[in-house]
Amino acid sequence: MIGGSLAGSAAACALARAGARVIVLEKARFPRDKVCGCFLSDEALPVLGRMGLGEELRRNEAETITRFRLVRRDGIAVESLLPKPAMSISRGRLDSLAAKAAERAGARMRFSTTVLSVEGDLQRGFRVKGLDWELRARAVVGAWGRYSPLDGRLGRTFIRRKPTLFGFGKMLAGNSERLTSRAVLHSLEGGYLGLSRVEEGRINLAGLVTAAVARRAHSSLDELLSEAAHKSRALAADLEGLSPLTGPVLLSEPVHLGAHGALAGGVLCVGDAAGVIDPYTGTGMSLALLFGEAVAAPLAGFLAKDLDADELRHAHLRRHREIAGRRFFLSRLFRPFFSGGVASRFVSPAAAPIACWAARATRA
Repeated sequence: MIGGSLAGSAAACALARAGARVIVLEKARFPRDKVCGCFLSDEALPVLGRMGLGEELRRNEAETITRFRLVRRDGIAVESLLPKPAMSISRGRLDSLAAKAAERAGARMRFSTTVLSVEGDLQRGFRVKGLDWELRARAVVGAWGRYSPLDGRLGRTFIRRKPTLFGFGKMLAGNSERLTSRAVLHSLEGGYLGLSRVEEGRINLAGLVTAAVARRAHSSLDELLSEAAHKSRALAADLEGLSPLTGPVLLSEPVHLGAHGALAGGVLCVGDAAGVIDPYTGTGMSLALLFGEAVAAPLAGFLAKDLDADELRHAHLRRHREIAGRRFFLSRLFRPFFSGGVASRFVSPAAAPIACWAARATRA
């Protein structure tokens, strides 16, 4: 398993419980902060329950989210109930919990381990190499996230596109009671940012913006937010009394939205490695868990020699299509309303039923 975050840990947990010998190679060391909306739609909760994390989420004070609000750059907003209650918890906390669940299931976790190359195929097996180490594997699952140098080395075409979007993130502290049970998306010039309350009453701020806005956020987040709040009384109200925690503003790698493919040569891709859905949908973390868990059954069949290589590939692709459904198409269709452009002007209180339908349509 290359990558030990949500998709990798979900896959490792399910595979280890099926009797497979699983090694998870993760370049970071947990816990670590990550640019993310920190939003778990209801679809993720059964997967986390099967990983043994249902009670862990409650003990770690994951916030229950029941409402969402969309806000234009001028402060005009539309608010609605979510189709089903969701949860919000920091990625630093959730990734650690998921990795520990995989370890309890029997997977071996290797942190601070960067994979430089993957050679081989499902017929002959694979050689996975790092700087001064090498191991052999019968199969490899790619769970390395939105972007990795491995994408280029495996000949994936999406990385040839010039990157135009980047994420940024920061944790805020202060009086956050007004954001209890609510996730808010604010349009900006060049993108949007989201606010959601996580454990310990902190507020996770995460944005998806153009490269120019991301550079501004990294160099002077206070100035960027002050300018946006001056135009939007709603944003000013949401940020009142909140201040950034110490530490730098986080920036993400390039964000290539859309499907990337569930196969990269013989590597089975899951989570963001298989495709990045628009963050505004609030389903990214849930899809990572769903895709990760789904790869386990066909892969366990392959390792037990009940499926051959072709049957494994077909089963993995079929399950991926079943989970993805029309999500990527619909998220692209609604994208102009969230990008801060002309279409965002149609966001108004009267559009609440449409907003609720859009939230339901981008879920299963």
